[in-house]
Amino acid sequence: MRLFRIFLILFVFLGIRLSAESIKLCSFNIQIFGVSKMAKPEVVSILIDIISRSDVIAVQEVRSRGIAPVVQFMHLLPPKYAYVLGPREGRSGSKEQYWVIYDATKLQLLGETTWADPEDIFERNPLGVYFQTQDKFDFILIDNHIQPSNAAQEISAMPGVVKYFQELWDERDVVIVGDFNADGVYYDEDLLTAVFPEQEYQIIITNDYDTTLAASDNTYDRIIITTSAVEDYTGACGVIRFDEVYDFSALTIQPRHVSDHYPVWAEFNIGVDTD
Repeated sequence: MRLFRIFLILFVFLGIRLSAESIKLCSFNIQIFGVSKMAKPEVVSILIDIISRSDVIAVQEVRSRGIAPVVQFMHLLPPKYAYVLGPREGRSGSKEQYWVIYDATKLQLLGETTWADPEDIFERNPLGVYFQTQDKFDFILIDNHIQPSNAAQEISAMPGVVKYFQELWDERDVVIVGDFNADGVYYDEDLLTAVFPEQEYQIIITNDYDTTLAASDNTYDRIIITTSAVEDYTGACGVIRFDEVYDFSALTIQPRHVSDHYPVWAEFNIGVDTD
């Protein structure tokens, strides 16, 4: 009888764990996305495959002057995907857009807007997107691409951006993603915990991850969440090393044609949110 009770407890526990649904969130600096990249079928095929494996994908470095490459790419994805495209941002002629792709069968878009940046700190003002899953999990996604030459100032200003979106939508759960350029010659990665202290944030993609194709080992791309969202985080995360996933020896392209950054990802439960 005692053995049966132990087995029953374990079965119930494992059943709950196995039945918990989750979403996979990905961030990807695609590197100069536009007409030229869409003209390379092998590159597009790999990008479609990568993005189709996630439920929410925050993209940086959309450089096209027109919307046509984005629309063309979306038509190649399964029809369940919808998207948000931010305004063209940047002080120079080389402007970029943030692009958030999401599975509309799993997530509802509640709001989206760009940080106004009244003090003109950011080269590319972060984009905030407010989502709710069909279950309990609602959260704010902040997509950003930090200017390398101004990394320290822009990263230090990010908690203010978080607070702005939290107050705007009255939501505590925030997932900050993007190319932070938070390493190498641009930024001392050890300073990141001072900007995002553990009492308020959890840095999911930590300094020990390599997120670029370069020979150097740098963690430019990050996923950081507010402590209120920790209960929703499954603990699963990583870097998609597409140069190892796909057989480039059989292709006419090199990994660098896909991007100079690897996508980073994290997984979140959708049925345990309590706020």
